[in-house]
Amino acid sequence: MNYNFEKLFNFRDVGGVMTENGEKLKEGVLFRSEDLSKLTKQDIETFRQLNIKAICDLRMPSEQKSKVSRVGPGPGIELLSVSIHDKSQEFTHLEFFKFLVSKSTSVDFEKIMRDMYEHMAFGCHDEIKEIICFLSHTSRIPALIHCTGGKDRTGFIAAIIQLYLGVSYETVIAEYLKSNELIAEKMKRTESFIRWMSLFRISPEQIRPVLEVRREYLEDVYQKIMKQYGDIETYLKEGCDIPRSCLEELKRKFLSSSEGQ
Repeated sequence: MNYNFEKLFNFRDVGGVMTENGEKLKEGVLFRSEDLSKLTKQDIETFRQLNIKAICDLRMPSEQKSKVSRVGPGPGIELLSVSIHDKSQEFTHLEFFKFLVSKSTSVDFEKIMRDMYEHMAFGCHDEIKEIICFLSHTSRIPALIHCTGGKDRTGFIAAIIQLYLGVSYETVIAEYLKSNELIAEKMKRTESFIRWMSLFRISPEQIRPVLEVRREYLEDVYQKIMKQYGDIETYLKEGCDIPRSCLEELKRKFLSSSEGQ
């Protein structure tokens, strides 16, 4: 389903895909997107029509301050703010400028991204537990999860949820990679900005690993999760210490057959 937003490009439904058992993840239960700071009046009206009751914001405090959401908590909308990014990576604009100028010739952006995914998968168990348990409550559905670009942090959480619910690995990868198509124009503008911030010491090829999602980012941590835990359910139960009741409730909300439909 297409959502006609004017200033929200990476917005989509986590549901609507088939599981390996032939079940279909319900649509309209959980959405994903980039930040909500640039919504037009029409976008806000379109957003309201989705009847979203809860928003899970995965951004860091500095991101929330610099890009203030145009849809906040209030009557009918509950907000969970939980960063799943490494706080040590938090930069102010000035610090980021100094970083790019001083280290632009040596910085390995692909390694930065791989380290970020590693941290999300193995250093954010408490945050993942909080997110899953938050989303499992009936009063918080439909819900939205978002970060700044809607591609990495949001993409990782959406992938973990889909994998747990039984969606095939290749389908999850395909859903994850859709971000590249949806935010291509936005990332071109970001690329220009970062190159300018570095006084053009950074090439487009050097910065590209940060501006796109890549199969290997998700695949590397998925393989490590499978090696350590055997499957995603065990990862969530034992690694993230998520109660069985929360996981079962998530299945009831998403899988049509769980309610005899």
